[in-house]
Amino acid sequence: MDLAIEKHAARRADRAARCSPLHRCCFAALQEGAVSLAELCAADSPFTTRPLSEAQADQQVRWLLRVGLLRREVDGQGLTDRVRLTPLGRQVVASWPEERCPPASLQERWANGLRRWLGIWS
Repeated sequence: MDLAIEKHAARRADRAARCSPLHRCCFAALQEGAVSLAELCAADSPFTTRPLSEAQADQQVRWLLRVGLLRREVDGQGLTDRVRLTPLGRQVVASWPEERCPPASLQERWANGLRRWLGIWS
């Protein structure tokens, strides 16, 4: 893969992760194994910065799937509602400090939101 494309993909995935309502501990759990939508939208979820409805959690997961940060877990019956980090996601999370996700700037949040709204992930 072209190095410029790989760096662009890593920056895009990093920005999407930092703009998401997921805590660093969620990404740590995703490194160790899969996390389900139910765990993300639980009322007392330690994984999110704010309570998420199932639809909101699903939208967040779908965006992180599109940018290449997450992948769906597969069992014997097919795809499940559980997700885990991709190799790109592991690379992004490894670049962060151990204690928390680096905050996203207002410009990054705006760009991420615009890309989500327009459906642009490349």
